Amino acid sequence: MIVVANGPRDGRRPLEARAPNLRVLECSEASASAARNLGIDEASHDLILFTDDDCVVSKQWCETLCERLRDGAVAVATPLRMQRDGPVTAFLEYQAVYHPPPIDAATVRYPVGASAGIRRDLTAARFDDRLFSGDDAEFGALIREGGAPVLLVDGAASPIHVMPEEIDSITGRFWRYGRGNAIRFLELGRSSVSVPHAVALYESFIEGRPGVLRRFEEIADDGLRERFATFDLLLVASFLAGYLSEAGRILGREIARIDPESLAAGWVRIAERLAGEPSAVEDWERLPLDFGRWGTPRAGTPPGLTTRIAENLRLHAPLVAPASPDPDLDAWAEPVARRAEEVWQSSNAIWHELRSGALELAVAPISRRLSETGIPFREGAQMIETIAQGPVQTEPVSVAG
Repeated sequence: MIVVANGPRDGRRPLEARAPNLRVLECSEASASAARNLGIDEASHDLILFTDDDCVVSKQWCETLCERLRDGAVAVATPLRMQRDGPVTAFLEYQAVYHPPPIDAATVRYPVGASAGIRRDLTAARFDDRLFSGDDAEFGALIREGGAPVLLVDGAASPIHVMPEEIDSITGRFWRYGRGNAIRFLELGRSSVSVPHAVALYESFIEGRPGVLRRFEEIADDGLRERFATFDLLLVASFLAGYLSEAGRILGREIARIDPESLAAGWVRIAERLAGEPSAVEDWERLPLDFGRWGTPRAGTPPGLTTRIAENLRLHAPLVAPASPDPDLDAWAEPVARRAEEVWQSSNAIWHELRSGALELAVAPISRRLSETGIPFREGAQMIETIAQGPVQTEPVSVAG
C-alpha cells in the first residue's frame, strides 16, 4: 500500500503510519492528481486501486476490484457511500452525489477518484494535475478515448466517505467543483461540464426565482423536505458562483464580483436558520420516503430561505452586468439541449412505468432504471418530479440592499 502525503511539509503533521507493506511517499504539490500520478508511477504492480484520506475501505472492496481487473478489465469503479451523521450527509448520500455517472447499467463515464482501479499495463491514462476538481472526469475520458470502458463493479463493498456535518460540505465543495468544471470546459474543451446560459441561471438565483428547483416531494416529512430543498439550492448556487468566478479569470473579464469569504459566512448563517426546521427523523439511515406522493398534484413553493439565498448572492457575489447571451459560456448549448431532451424523454417513460406499477416506487429500482438509461439519480429524480408535479411557479422577490 502506498500513501502519498501531498502538499508543502511546512505546517503539516508528520505521517506516523508504519507497516511492513506500507510505503509513505512525499509529493510537494498540493494536488490530488499529482499525488495519484506519483502513486501510479511508484507502484510495484500493474493492478492499482485509488481511495482518499477521508474514506474507509474494506478488504472485500480491494479483493472484488482486483478480481475484476485480473479478469481483464482496464478500469473499474464503485459508488462512494456517505456516513450519514445528520441532514447534510444524508442529503449528499440520498442525492447520490458521489456515485459515478452512468452510461448504462454496466459502465460509467468516469470513476469517482476515491473508489477506482486501473490496469497500469493496459492504459496510459494519468490524472490531469492542472485540475484541482474534475480530474476524475478527465481521467475517465482519457480511459474511454483509449478504447476501454470504465466498468461499474457490483458486489464490492463501497468505501464509506466520512465528511463533516457542516454546510461547507455542500457549499465549499461545490464552489470548488464549479471552479474545476470551468477550467475543464474552457481550457480543455470538454462539453460534458459546460453550463449553457449559466449567467441567466445564476441571475435567477439572485432574483429569488431559481430556474432549477427540486422540491423533494417524495420526502414525507415537512421539515426534512424543506432542508433538502434548501440544501439543493445552496449546492447549485455555490457551484454557479464558483463556475462564473473561474470562468471570469480564464476569459480575462469579470462576470461576477465575488467575495468568497463573505459568501461562505452567509451560507453558514442560512444553515443556522435552517437548523431550526422541525423534523421527526431519528435515524438518518432510514429517511421517510413515499414516492407515491409524486402522483398527488401539489402546488409547489420555493423553500422559505430562498430570499436569504438571493440576498447573500446579491450582497457578496453580484453579477457585473445583467444576463445576456455569452458566446464563450454558451458554446455547447446545442448538445446540452439535446441531452436535456433525451433526459426528459427517458424520465417521462420511467414516470409512466411508475404510474402503471411496472416499476416499484422505491429508491433502488428507480436508481437502477435511471442508470440503465445513462441518467444519474439526482438529475433523473428532478426531471421525474417536475414531470409528475409540474414546475414550481416562482416570482421575483424583493431583496434588501
